Amino acid sequence: MFALEVLGVDAKSVEMVNMSPPAIAAAWERGDIDAAYVWDPALARIKKTGKVMIASGELNRRGKVIFDGVAVDKKWGEANADFMARFVKVATDADAAYRRNPSAWTPDSAPVKANVKLLGANAEDVPPGVALYRYPSVSEQASAAWLGGGSNSGAAKAMKATAEFLKARGSIDTVLSDYSKCVTSRYAEAAMKLK
Repeated sequence: MFALEVLGVDAKSVEMVNMSPPAIAAAWERGDIDAAYVWDPALARIKKTGKVMIASGELNRRGKVIFDGVAVDKKWGEANADFMARFVKVATDADAAYRRNPSAWTPDSAPVKANVKLLGANAEDVPPGVALYRYPSVSEQASAAWLGGGSNSGAAKAMKATAEFLKARGSIDTVLSDYSKCVTSRYAEAAMKLK
């Protein structure tokens, strides 16, 4: 919705459908849809015959955070806090390795091959797709910009905005006043202490 607003498109003038990324790419290739908001590897397929009108980074700069996150059952996470901290450490170490040397991600590299296996992408499309993302450090993730800061955290605000969107679309009935109970910086903070 925010992308449409930034592009000056009246949301009421378009029919929006919710599809998985592979279904979006297939619908694009058949000519069934005129536009999409999607990420790689589906984005790489669409860019072969289409053009990018706005990227998530631009929406982020304009105040709408867009991110991938990991969700865990709260009770399970609390009972397995050490595992969660180590999980975050492994993930953020991988992010740091990419930030240090993105050119190591070549089509024949191990991380690209793993992405191909996991996502079904073409190896040549993975490095430019990965380069579109930003990989915040573990300390950035623990900050109020992302996970810290309670109801003012970027993640809690993004969750509320998503809920408002889903309610407006009729997908959910209720929007909570505060989503901070669904967000914690605890595991990122603990990961910073691990060696």
